[in-house]
Order: sequence, then structure tokens, then C-alpha cells
Amino acid sequence: MQKDPIHAVWRSHSTKWSRVGSPLRPTKEDQRIMMMLSTPALSHSKENSVVVVLGVTPELVQLSWPKNTRLLAFDHSADMIASVWSPHSRNPSSVQQVSWQKMPLSDQSADLVIGDGCFTVLPCADDYRNVLAESARVLKRTGLLVLRCFIRPERSESLEEVLAEVLAGQIGSFHALKWRVAMAIIPDEELSVAVTDIHATFERLFPDRDQLAKNTGWPRTAIDTIDAYHEMDTRYTFPTMSAFRKLALPFVNVVDIRQGHYELAERCPIFCFKPIYSPR
Repeated sequence: MQKDPIHAVWRSHSTKWSRVGSPLRPTKEDQRIMMMLSTPALSHSKENSVVVVLGVTPELVQLSWPKNTRLLAFDHSADMIASVWSPHSRNPSSVQQVSWQKMPLSDQSADLVIGDGCFTVLPCADDYRNVLAESARVLKRTGLLVLRCFIRPERSESLEEVLAEVLAGQIGSFHALKWRVAMAIIPDEELSVAVTDIHATFERLFPDRDQLAKNTGWPRTAIDTIDAYHEMDTRYTFPTMSAFRKLALPFVNVVDIRQGHYELAERCPIFCFKPIYSPR
């Protein structure tokens, strides 16, 4: 097993990122929704607006930000920064290898914190709380936190149900299958799953990848992205909606929740939060 469980899977992912598709990466529809939800936070600044991007997701960094916007991207993985990061074509932008639990920003200095699927890489509930608290700390009182999150159903589906839908041709993409397998093997009382268990479960369900590709029409290159999870100690978290809202409540209030219309969009809601400030 890898000795660096948080970063190990991202070393592997960084070389395969171009092969990853929806719902793991945001669609054009997600981009439109996230920009729409972000706009009110950017309208209050008389000078430059500061946008903090959790990660280096190109679909967020390269949005059509207003001209007076400065982008600060923070990512824990040097490999993802090296492989995926690209500065904005027009706006001032920078990237640092930084833990989201301790961002190098002063209190109430950012207009917007935005991220896509980033909480899934946080290995436990305490990390959720720490990143939410840190996001609330750096946001101005008029600021917003906009996140697309991967949320599992309140009632978990079984692997038998997932397999039956694959055989019936009712799952449209390999990446949707990967997320459904991941969510299905998390015990109801748990938050996270080891990614090596996702890989092992997939191998057990679909031992013949060529046959899976033939039956579904999915490219082998997409199917083989599952190997990024092989023998990795990294854990992914997939809370239910009720669990996530409970984790968020001490630090941020929900302003809005939207979702797209693509496959599995109901498990990829986009939250808009405002920070909660304790009375002094």
C-alpha cells in the first residue's frame, strides 16, 4: 500500500485527468449554475474581488470571471498542480500547494470560495468541519461558499441493483457507474470508503473489461481509469444530504441548492452557503 494515503491517489489521477468525465467533472450546465450562484458575492466589492478556488479544476478556474476578479487556487497535491493547473487567460490568477484546513488568508478577505467535488477527497467528518470553518473564516460577511458535492442517497442502493442496471443498459457512462459502486458499498452509518475497495468491488463485478466495453460502448480508456484506485489507502467521503447539512450548519447556512439535468445530477447538487459569524 502507498504510505501517503491522502496524496497517493492524486498522483495517479493527475496522469489520467483528461480521461475523467461527468459526473466526476463539472458539465457546462454545472459551470453556468455555479457562476449564477457566485455572482451576488462578486457584486459587493468596489475594487478587486477575491475568489478562492479549492483545487485546480479547469472548469472553475477558466470561468468567465468579471474583469476585476483575482483568483487564488489552493490544492494539496503537487502532482495535480503540475499536471492540471493553468492560469486564467485574462484574470490575475495564482496557485499554491496549501491545505484547505489552513489557508494563507486573513479573516474576511475573500468574496467567494468555490469548489467542485473537493469535499469528497476529505477523509473524515472532522476534515469537513475544519474546511467549512476555514472557509467561513476567510469569507467576507457578504461572501459566499459555492460547492458542487457528491451526495449519496439516504437509502443506499445495493450492488445487485447497480449490476442489473448495467446489464440492462441503464447506466450511461463508466464514471457514473464508478460513483454508484462507491456509494453502494458504504455502510449506512459510515461516511467514507477506501478507494482500493471501490477498485476491488469493480474487479469482482466486472472481471472482463473488454466484455464490459463491448456491452456498454464505453471506451477502455475510460474504464481503465479505475486503476487509479488500485491498492491505494486514500478514502473518499460521500455523505447523505442530511449528514452534510448537519456538518455544515455550525459554520455556514444554505442559501440555495441547484442541480443539473445530466446522469447522476441528483447526486451532484450545487450548494450556495453564506458564512455564520459568532457574536462577539
